[in-house]
Amino acid sequence: MKPNPCSMKNPCSMDEDAANQKTPIRKPAFKNYQEAASLGAKMWKDESLGTSGLACLSCHADHELLNLDRNQNFPHYVKMVGDVVTLDQMINYCMLNPMKGKQFGKNSKELTAMAAYYRAYRMQFMKEQRAK
Repeated sequence: MKPNPCSMKNPCSMDEDAANQKTPIRKPAFKNYQEAASLGAKMWKDESLGTSGLACLSCHADHELLNLDRNQNFPHYVKMVGDVVTLDQMINYCMLNPMKGKQFGKNSKELTAMAAYYRAYRMQFMKEQRAK
């Protein structure tokens, strides 16, 4: 029986050789969060992601229709979907339905970028609410 890696003293630390041999989620990787959020911001406005002529911004300008005032984290129940969904599932639902596009792959840069921008967008909303 193999030892449980989580019971090791520090299972998540890697020496430089091990870090260089890790299996990446995707290539190329984002260098930092801001790079991901910046790509997501561009995608948020991009009507060419689907065939309906809509962009995320079409439905969610000025934080509209995101229910950010409810302070809900994902996963949660979304009436439009009729199910409890993760943020990634919600992004792909919108890609397939209102935007009439293709869903993003689970490890794609596009899905990560959209999720990163959603976080930045939500943080901006929360900052604005605290300022009121």
